[in-house]
Amino acid sequence: MTNDRHQWPRLAFGMTAGDRPWLPELATELSALGYDELWSNDIRGKSGLRTLALAAPGALRLRLAVGALALSGTTPQRLAEQVREAGIPPDRLTVGVGSGSGRSLAVMEAGIAELRSLIPGYAIGLAAVGPRMARLGGRVADVVLLNWTGARLAAERRRDIGDEAAALGRPAPRVAAYVRVTIGGAERLAAEESRYHGYGGTYQSVIEDQEARGEGPVGIAVDQAEQVPPGLDPYRSALDTVVVRALPRDDTLEAWLEIARAARLRS
Repeated sequence: MTNDRHQWPRLAFGMTAGDRPWLPELATELSALGYDELWSNDIRGKSGLRTLALAAPGALRLRLAVGALALSGTTPQRLAEQVREAGIPPDRLTVGVGSGSGRSLAVMEAGIAELRSLIPGYAIGLAAVGPRMARLGGRVADVVLLNWTGARLAAERRRDIGDEAAALGRPAPRVAAYVRVTIGGAERLAAEESRYHGYGGTYQSVIEDQEARGEGPVGIAVDQAEQVPPGLDPYRSALDTVVVRALPRDDTLEAWLEIARAARLRS
């Protein structure tokens, strides 16, 4: 893996999983808009890997990333089977894993090591919310995906991740983060934050700590499309990859593209 950060994707688009007939068209539009990567995460009963596989034919230059497959309640062997079943080649796919309902750093470290042996050639990502998981990412991952971190905290996490990698003499992982973006619907961002806050644990503490520092809410909720790029600027300087994690007004191609286009009004 190269340690030249300028070679890493700079802008990505993120969406929830779903078998949408227009996914190839979305991928084509994202590529035309200049996006480097498409991320998808699992939701109940829907697979992020399947979503990416359906989108893949639409833009062959668009990299793909799943974030994140939970290690809790399954095995690395089963996750590897899911990756192989998706049929996305290693040079296009980053396989992101997370702890799910578990919190053991040892389980995560062992799971990632086993995945590397089961699916060689794939970049392995680690989803991190808290500082200890982020530092683990610096030691074992190719990509660290942050969640519910504002720009200031993201920059802190990125420094910690780089320090952990340097201490082992390995290249610094690419540091990405979901940045939730909604237009004309601040309540969508508030509802999303409330949902994650309700999970308790690390999510709750990270959200509350940032609010106490005067850095909340995390994400971008604006009334006009042209307000999105200035909101993204602090994240661009804090991260290697900004994942525009869209919160659209409805689940239609045009609603998802409304946010994708807004983020590209100014580079």
